[in-house]
Amino acid sequence: MERRRIALIAAGVVLFAGVITVLRTTGLGEPVTATSVSAPPPTSLAPFAAEGVLVPTAGPPPEAPRALTVSSGPRRLQLRWTGDAPGYEVRWGDPGRLDRSRLITEPVTQLDGLEDERSYEVEVYAVDAFGQRSAPAKATGTPHALPSGDYALEDRFDQPDAPDPTRWRLASRGNCARATPGQDDDGRRLVLSSNCAAAPATVRSRTPFVLRDGDDLGRFVVDTDAPGGDGELVLDLVPGPVSLVSGDALPPDAVRLRVATGAGATSVQVVVPAGTPTTVVRGVPALETGISHRWELVLRRDGVRVLLDGHVVATSPVVPSWREATALVSVAGPTGQRAAISLIAFDAADASPPAWVPAPAVDVTAAVSAPSAHGLEPLPDVTGGLLRMALLHSDTAAEAPSFTLSVAGVVVPVRPALAGAPWRPGVAYPVVADLPAEALRVGASGALAVTLVTALRVQATHVDLELTGSYSGAPPRRETQPLTGRERELARASGTVLDASGRTVPEGAAVQRGRMVFDLVLEGQPGEALAGLAGFSVRVDDERVAVVPTASGGPGVAGKYRFALSTGDLSLGPHMIEVRLFGTSGETRPTSAYIPFFVGR
Repeated sequence: MERRRIALIAAGVVLFAGVITVLRTTGLGEPVTATSVSAPPPTSLAPFAAEGVLVPTAGPPPEAPRALTVSSGPRRLQLRWTGDAPGYEVRWGDPGRLDRSRLITEPVTQLDGLEDERSYEVEVYAVDAFGQRSAPAKATGTPHALPSGDYALEDRFDQPDAPDPTRWRLASRGNCARATPGQDDDGRRLVLSSNCAAAPATVRSRTPFVLRDGDDLGRFVVDTDAPGGDGELVLDLVPGPVSLVSGDALPPDAVRLRVATGAGATSVQVVVPAGTPTTVVRGVPALETGISHRWELVLRRDGVRVLLDGHVVATSPVVPSWREATALVSVAGPTGQRAAISLIAFDAADASPPAWVPAPAVDVTAAVSAPSAHGLEPLPDVTGGLLRMALLHSDTAAEAPSFTLSVAGVVVPVRPALAGAPWRPGVAYPVVADLPAEALRVGASGALAVTLVTALRVQATHVDLELTGSYSGAPPRRETQPLTGRERELARASGTVLDASGRTVPEGAAVQRGRMVFDLVLEGQPGEALAGLAGFSVRVDDERVAVVPTASGGPGVAGKYRFALSTGDLSLGPHMIEVRLFGTSGETRPTSAYIPFFVGR
């Protein structure tokens, strides 16, 4: 049977308490007191092996990490080292007071939310499969603020209520995304998060991107984390009043920078509408998850260049035919995405955003006729508004039909946000509508009710209302917590069943009666900090056969383990191995992984 990667199954806090009670009353022993360079874990396990079971044991402590380097950036330090340990503990803080720590499995990490021009000490310990620590590798580093450029727009998102609503708008499908101020490790950054598969979370600049005269027309600069696994970072410049661009259906004259990760590689493309020249890629290193980089989309009279940390990594002969565009920054992934943005800047002609007027929430429905309007109150001192929407549909017609909106009994036309935007099933179609002051009336809920008058099955996947005037009403409540949190989880488990001689059992084949070998691998996601591992138990058909503690020198992280098990008493047919992981903290949910196998003659 080939190695199987099994999804972890959370058991819940109540179940965790029950399991620990069982462990302490059914022969696994009292909690073990561990000596550690870290705080001793409150939860630990005693070793156990059933008759005839051989379990792995700890060897000498691991070697210390080598060649530790510290790179400074704005409010951050990037650490890199060499080593082959299954895990590492990173500790940092003020000199002589290392009060923060994290457990990781990759020899690289980024410390965020630091103070510029302040010295920090860091220590990195190698951690073996049983929690034993090496001697530390030590270094110091000082974050440095980058000098402000001569930018037409520059936002470092270091205010506690980021993003500034006068500068930015969030666009997403439904309630799939949030743009929130960073906290703790993400401090003084903008966190853009999504919890919908493949649905981008997008921030739109209210300040237009305006080209200047000269050979260098303008630069779109973004400093942010590398995309997570199979994720995307997208920078769009679109000549029109759009809030988001759906998928690869780029409108005419748009210019896109796409950075995508997957299968341990990174790809960079300048994407333009069909029929225009393609990108030339000069080579991009695989980017480490969670490490920030600076991307620059440079527009010139001789084509487009893409810079990664100051180095050209892609070019395109495309030259924009427009003078002014809407700038969008998006992240997306197969299960949602989370990215922390440290900077968005325009090195372009001077421009200013329109005056910001707080707007009410907007409720959009589609109906074949306009509803009656009564009991509505006008928004005081509002002179008009521009409503942006993205329409998702299943219509197979070659061209978009004409639409109208009914708002507070006032019927207004809807027009395409961009001439030539593709009208395709499953692709969001951007439209806009100008709303006069008499249409801007709300009911008791405080929301503006909008009806798209059509017989088609159409859904408004994104709605954004920009008002003009001086209305001082309160805007809709803003969320301050990301949709995807940083709750630390235990390592992920996968297992391989081998025969008595240590050869992998082909999938679908049976293990002969007598002896078998079971290889267990616990590993973390690149760029993600893990919860401390106290140890794990191994059960065969719900019968406990082994318990392995992994916190002998402090919380464990990950590792590889080999067991020899007896199959002589097992019946012919299917059986199941369960590996149950326990954290060193009572707040960490235990997880289980299941590996099936067959016993034959």
